[in-house]
Amino acid sequence: MKFGVFLNQYYTPDSGFDATDLYEQAELMEDVGFDGASLGERHIHEEGFVEPITALSALAARTESLELSTMAMLPALYNPIHLAEYVAMIDELSGGRMRFGAAIGYRERELEPFGVPTKGRSKVFIEALHLLKRLWSEESVTHDGTHWSFDDVFISPRPENGIPLWIGGHADIAIKRAAYRGDGWIASASSTTEDLKHQIGVYEDALDEFGKDRSKNDVILMRDCFVGDSVEEARDTIEPYLLTLYRMYARWGQTYMDEHEVEVDYDELAEKFVIGTPDDCIEKLRTYEDLGVDQVYIRCQFPGQPQDLTLDCLERFGEEVIPSFA
Repeated sequence: MKFGVFLNQYYTPDSGFDATDLYEQAELMEDVGFDGASLGERHIHEEGFVEPITALSALAARTESLELSTMAMLPALYNPIHLAEYVAMIDELSGGRMRFGAAIGYRERELEPFGVPTKGRSKVFIEALHLLKRLWSEESVTHDGTHWSFDDVFISPRPENGIPLWIGGHADIAIKRAAYRGDGWIASASSTTEDLKHQIGVYEDALDEFGKDRSKNDVILMRDCFVGDSVEEARDTIEPYLLTLYRMYARWGQTYMDEHEVEVDYDELAEKFVIGTPDDCIEKLRTYEDLGVDQVYIRCQFPGQPQDLTLDCLERFGEEVIPSFA
């Protein structure tokens, strides 16, 4: 199983977080054996947000081996030529380390300002994915679609080995879409262990249906994580920062919290966390490995959390957890 980090992106009042903190984190991650670093995409939030394309470009220049990914961007918000160029250039700058994670988006406040209707977003999303894959692989693209029309367009340079396309989704239809159109499925951070059993089954059945090789199509899971000397110590340290993020989700109308009738309460959410001693974390991660998860991206910095706590967690995870999965 491979391990990456879903990096913090939220600026909050008096948090002390700065985007340049990610440089130190990424360099440490590479030193202690992480495989990848990922950033997501947000718009129109009171909390500031690290823009992923620019930030990943900077991280490409400061790392040598980390796979760089978006988890996930909203391709419907972009002209596909521009987005294909941005992603391809990060791949070029990093020596082929870029992966593109995409999602359909759920928040009307984030979609409508870009001219994407919430009800029609799935069709825009699918057309955007189709064009991105063609632009990354074909010498010339002519397309007459519902949302974009191009005659003999291309990007240069194109990625030498293509860009792996990961697609996020929670419902069965979204998981099947990931199997059909992508090279990996990003499991929802809200999924319980029981959810994952069902969802991975849906994904693998869909891969079989579409004649695709399971060994070349990864299941990627994000989990909130913190490593401490005990479960109690780890929880006491991280809970104030972790719940700040979930309160933000609740305020934004995070859909899965409504679906699962989850209040912002640590005990209700804890089943989805990897928190405790290194052995506790290893045991929880073994469960995901047995289910068929190929890559786990941990999120270990939350709004307001100091840099030193984050670096300590990354170092302990790299030195005391990752080697068990080598």
